[in-house]
Amino acid sequence: MWEKPLFPGPLHVKRMLSHRTTSCLPLVLLLSCSFALAHDRAAARAAYAKARAYHDQLLGIPDSDRSQKAYQRALFLYRTVIDHDPTYGAADDSLYAIAGLYEALASRFGEDLYRRRAIYYYEFVAREYPLTKHKRPALSQAASLKRKTAQSLQADVVPNAQDGRTDLATVSEVRYWSNEDYTRVVIQLDREVEFRKQILSNPDRIYFDLQEARLQSDLVGKTYAVNDLFLKQLRVGQNQRTVVRVVLDFEQINKHTVFALYDPFRIVIDTLGGKSQKALIPELEDLASTEDAPASEKSTPERPNPSEAPPIIPSSNLNGGRSLTRVLGLKVGRVVIDPGHGGYDTGTIGPSGLREKDLVLAVSLRLKELIETRLGTDVILTRTGDEFVPLEERTAIANQMRADLFLSIHANSSRDRRVTGVETFFLNFSSSAEEREVASRENAGSQKNIRDLENLLRQIALGDYNEESRDLAHVVQESLHLQMKSHRGMIRDRGVKKAPFIVLINLNMPGILIEVGFISNPTDESYFKEASGQDQTAEALYQGVRKYLHSLGTISALEDTAVLNVSSPD
Repeated sequence: MWEKPLFPGPLHVKRMLSHRTTSCLPLVLLLSCSFALAHDRAAARAAYAKARAYHDQLLGIPDSDRSQKAYQRALFLYRTVIDHDPTYGAADDSLYAIAGLYEALASRFGEDLYRRRAIYYYEFVAREYPLTKHKRPALSQAASLKRKTAQSLQADVVPNAQDGRTDLATVSEVRYWSNEDYTRVVIQLDREVEFRKQILSNPDRIYFDLQEARLQSDLVGKTYAVNDLFLKQLRVGQNQRTVVRVVLDFEQINKHTVFALYDPFRIVIDTLGGKSQKALIPELEDLASTEDAPASEKSTPERPNPSEAPPIIPSSNLNGGRSLTRVLGLKVGRVVIDPGHGGYDTGTIGPSGLREKDLVLAVSLRLKELIETRLGTDVILTRTGDEFVPLEERTAIANQMRADLFLSIHANSSRDRRVTGVETFFLNFSSSAEEREVASRENAGSQKNIRDLENLLRQIALGDYNEESRDLAHVVQESLHLQMKSHRGMIRDRGVKKAPFIVLINLNMPGILIEVGFISNPTDESYFKEASGQDQTAEALYQGVRKYLHSLGTISALEDTAVLNVSSPD
């Protein structure tokens, strides 16, 4: 598993791709390229100017008056340069400056963690930008800092403790996905274990003790430098002979949830932080006021916008009230589409061999094109080819990419080949055996595993996203049924349902799972095999998404009409 650098992973991939041939890259790096954002040279240039201005003013303040938060603000601004375009000419200057800031933090506040990060960045800029003027001083500084590092931050774990027993569960992998205000950590084992959580302060950290377990040899004593604005790093160690300890080091502990998944057994920890920090030095408020401007420009796609189209007020929710999303007038600027299954997970296979994973990918690619070309909305797929993506990673991708909407697309199955129809799900605890059967199949887990999630689901069901997810499900289901009915005649409307789908748990946005039909039904399978059937399905889903965006005020009635007239071949 590729270990993620301290700035967002896909951007690191882009930098590597600009210097190396893709044939030598691991598969996971190539897959990550699907989620890399486009280069934005102008935005990188503006971000660098802003970072330099802030840094210069920071250096003008007496050293004793500079706070840790002020340094963090400077670090954030320099990381923004890399975020926009890691191939920009001053990208190496930004990374070198980040290393220097961490070294200054280590000198000022005496924390070994900052010294480690300084070493990382000095070595990183020298390695990944071999022609940089900073190469020699960076390597020299890294070597000097290494000599000063007397001990590591492994006080909470005992990395060399081992046990000869063969009946212990093995921790095989630790993965994480992160941005400035969200991190998902997944700890994977080869069997289920009991685990205990403990929260500590000064410094803030949470640790998990996994009972009757041991670490895979390559994980012993390993540290993952997360380095977002609230979660600093992960550490793993063999705390006792039969206890593995995983430590999450925080700048400040925020809201977090923990739950278990199965087949294989995984412990999932979701942590949520605040928004990007504002200016932390009074004299620099003017610089902070535009902190989020580049990101805002980047996340809001350009759509056809006739000048005469007036803004519209979001309509009420279907229950007659207004969710917080609508009260605040929030819009949709980015959609994540999740084609179900993939790789060795084929999903349902029809009577004549149509595989669910192939069908839903084809529909998802068509839907992506429709949304992008007609509405100008940014669309990201959780997979673009025939690869396996774990369920928890699909959710993490949507959160990491700060999506505003999540659509997971599937095709249904039944032991009775006569069953047909379309149905749409939102996240909640299912009340019927039929709903549980669908959830069990898509989660690839037993009923026992699903019931283990009930407490978490009850908490999620109270959130504002759940109300919007319910509305989205109803709008998409209505469109899907009516559009499909117009092409295929009688087709059953199986309605909107609720179920505990793992892929919808802890989404930071409204999300639904759509079953576009039953490929276990020979007639449905025949329809979906044809390109026309896949096109019509994508069109039906698009019309549902369009109607939902209209209800939020993301697109006006006049704009919507203009877009459709331009896009229509008629």
